[in-house]
Amino acid sequence: MAVNPDNAGARIAYRLTVLVRLIVGGIFLISGLAKIADPVRFLLTLREFQLLPSALESFLAVYLPWLEFLLGLCIVVGILHRTASLMIAGLNGAFIIAIVSVMARGIEVDCGCFGLLADALHLPDMADGKAIVRNLVLMAMCLHIFRSEATGWTMERYLGMRRPERP
Repeated sequence: MAVNPDNAGARIAYRLTVLVRLIVGGIFLISGLAKIADPVRFLLTLREFQLLPSALESFLAVYLPWLEFLLGLCIVVGILHRTASLMIAGLNGAFIIAIVSVMARGIEVDCGCFGLLADALHLPDMADGKAIVRNLVLMAMCLHIFRSEATGWTMERYLGMRRPERP
């Protein structure tokens, strides 16, 4: 659906979608890279959750950060960004379940969301209610991206995979 250039509300919504895409994609790019830089630390964090068999923990410690990075890249660049946003929303749902699980069992654990970056920037990174709220906000942002048909600043639009629209 093309955006009517005379409609100020549509222009704002269009730009908001681009901004949300850049924020969500950027967060997952950075988060993935932070975990890729130190997979051993991420493996230890996964073990603290006490949810998975050790073979699955090892697998996730290596491949989950790359998945986060690639999905974030898809959203920022705009290639299959709607699909990537839905996958990230699903990941956030799984993260919420894991956090609720450790909270219910009384386990205090670093959620591992931002790896070494959390230490470097002194970010709070505990698996607690704040992490659940953060994941819910990210899920909502992902669902906004998924529902939006705005293709501004996307490779899909540039490559002609989608019809052009005007903000």
